Amino acid sequence: MDGVGMQCHGCGSTNVVFDSKRRILKCNQCGKEEYYSRATLNANGRVVFGKQNAMSFFTEGKYEESRHYAMEVLDISMDNAPALYILSYVDEFITGKAGAMQTFFKQIKDIPLEYDEVKDLRELIWSSAYRLSDYEKDIIELIALNMQSPEDLPELTEFMDKICPYFISKRVSADYLDKELADMYKELADHCGIPKTCFALIKSISENPDSPIAGNSFFLKAKAKYFYDNYVLVIGTIIESMKDNEFKQKFMGAYAQKQKQFLEQLN
Repeated sequence: MDGVGMQCHGCGSTNVVFDSKRRILKCNQCGKEEYYSRATLNANGRVVFGKQNAMSFFTEGKYEESRHYAMEVLDISMDNAPALYILSYVDEFITGKAGAMQTFFKQIKDIPLEYDEVKDLRELIWSSAYRLSDYEKDIIELIALNMQSPEDLPELTEFMDKICPYFISKRVSADYLDKELADMYKELADHCGIPKTCFALIKSISENPDSPIAGNSFFLKAKAKYFYDNYVLVIGTIIESMKDNEFKQKFMGAYAQKQKQFLEQLN
């Protein structure tokens, strides 16, 4: 492909060809070849312009226009995370290409992302969260993997404490809280507290559609006992995993009270 606005740093010519797979810019004027890092490509003016437009159209729900600009970004920076997300989301939910989102999470997992890419992904994920409950584990893994430094802790906590409670509130049964997700919640609770997520979990003991409290169905003893063993007790282990902070004892008390009330009705 042509150099899409790039120029040779040797002779200054714009008569260049860029190989996006190898990230090599070759000058047709002087023959010089230059390697471009991901950071350099993502800072390219056309990449920045295209990404801004793609994200703007995406958050407005103008998916055709968003996809167009995302493709322009990928012509230069072929593993740009926000552009790949937009392309995959549109393919999956608008075009109907099953498996596109799963492919995205699998592909992006092995790419060390830059700070701005992770920031943009958080924005994109939140703006489209209503379609993403099936990908909660993938989202947690991706964002946590790329926000491991102590400096990232406040932003990591803020994001997880926004997206996870949202998903919890939208669950149609208790089946979502399997061992894998429970372990992820435990790790997050130990690492950054996630008080809003822990509060949402305690609240869900009464509000999840499978809860005998929500359905006034304690007379279905076996079902109520199953919910207690596989949901209520699991939430207790997550609360216990919270790092010591001003919330932990308060939440432990709130959970113990909820647990007591549940057992009184169960027995």
